[in-house]
Amino acid sequence: MDRHDIEVFLTLAEELHFARTAERLRVAPASVSQTIKKLERRLGAPLFTRTTRRVDLTPLGRQLLDDLGPAYAQLQGAIARATAAGHGISGELQLGYMSAAVARRVLALAGTFRARIPGCRVSIRETKLADLCGPLRRAEVDVSILPLPVAEPDLTVGPVLLSEAALLAVPADHPLARLPRVTPGDLTGQTFLFARDLPEYWIDHHLPLARSAVTITPLPGFQEMLAYADSGHGAVIVGAQTEQLYPRPGLAYVPIEGEPSYDYAAVWRTNDLSALASAFLDHTASTRRPPRSAPTRG
Repeated sequence: MDRHDIEVFLTLAEELHFARTAERLRVAPASVSQTIKKLERRLGAPLFTRTTRRVDLTPLGRQLLDDLGPAYAQLQGAIARATAAGHGISGELQLGYMSAAVARRVLALAGTFRARIPGCRVSIRETKLADLCGPLRRAEVDVSILPLPVAEPDLTVGPVLLSEAALLAVPADHPLARLPRVTPGDLTGQTFLFARDLPEYWIDHHLPLARSAVTITPLPGFQEMLAYADSGHGAVIVGAQTEQLYPRPGLAYVPIEGEPSYDYAAVWRTNDLSALASAFLDHTASTRRPPRSAPTRG
């Protein structure tokens, strides 16, 4: 198995989705399928089971993942340490993130990065939803893990590091809370709560229907959005982990038709990427991430 084959297998084992695997590796979906078929022919048995609805590891696939994953991570670490030593990479990386949903992922990446790159330090700071790109533009952080979309001419977006289902948060006694999932038609005429000063494209991306069909209420931040929703002043589009991270018994969390997602990716200033920041981005690309969080009901 060459390095490309290993990366395709490990990424698909993590994503369990051919299109997301292709997007993450920046290759065509057909290329992912061809690579997996080639590996399966070589090994003599399927690595994945595939249906129209889901992809799962077979027992052989799980065995290969358990054996190959740690060895590949060790290899990548050795390469990273040699590269850092060769280029004299050291210093302090200022790493930002938005949302407790991605905090554990950021902390894990920071810890393994420090272990791989001797002599480096990592400082972590949280940013606010209403000031997504501010810390980057003010050079307060070198790289920030932000909820997508980010479509700014001076910023570059890397591969998705964490993906979770997007849900509709409404009061537990709201009529929509009793539905198994909501459709755009169910949401017509509703009030949606968003943080102030978000780009228009960000709101349009997360709204399940046209902006003209709903009312938008801007609020100072995420906690205010949840409080207003809890008191019956509107609905909020949130990530699946919100129920556990920000518990509010008065809210219900309803899946949305089409299974939209909340995705988080590394973002940096396009013309200002240090060697240390570049090494961190290489590290994120070589480190397996947890699978997408599934929808839950409140």
